[in-house]
Amino acid sequence: MDIQIFFIIAIVTTGIFAIQFILSIFFGDMDADTNVDTDVSSVVSFKGLTHFGIGFGWYMYLTKNTEISNYLIGIFIGICFIFAVWYLYKKAYQLQQVNHTEKTESLVGRECTIYFKQNEGRYRVYVSRNGAMREIDVLSESEKAYQTGDKAIITSYKDGTLYIQ
Repeated sequence: MDIQIFFIIAIVTTGIFAIQFILSIFFGDMDADTNVDTDVSSVVSFKGLTHFGIGFGWYMYLTKNTEISNYLIGIFIGICFIFAVWYLYKKAYQLQQVNHTEKTESLVGRECTIYFKQNEGRYRVYVSRNGAMREIDVLSESEKAYQTGDKAIITSYKDGTLYIQ
């Protein structure tokens, strides 16, 4: 009789998960419990309980054993399901975040890496911009000759041009 209860838990929670998954694909996220915050409510939520039920229910049904050690392993697997799916939701949410473009003048003070020398005093550098490494052109304010791979600091922005020291 106990095995049938675990089968029912596994089937019901898997069905709920499938419905949530299908609804989220066709209609977007319809509820608010996919918070990325690391608070307790994002782990102990309806979706969290659903994922726990999937892991715990299927493990207990497939082992067909109701010893205390299997209950402990089933609980552990259920908790692993909660945190694994929470981590996946967190990563998916990060992919949805919109990067705001940075103004060129906000690059002043950042470290850059010399990519190559274009001509006397003019260089192409790599700098982190908008969350990614970008190539930009800069002018050197000093007489120093930079080599590929050298690090420099962007010191100013004047008339649409960035300068390094």
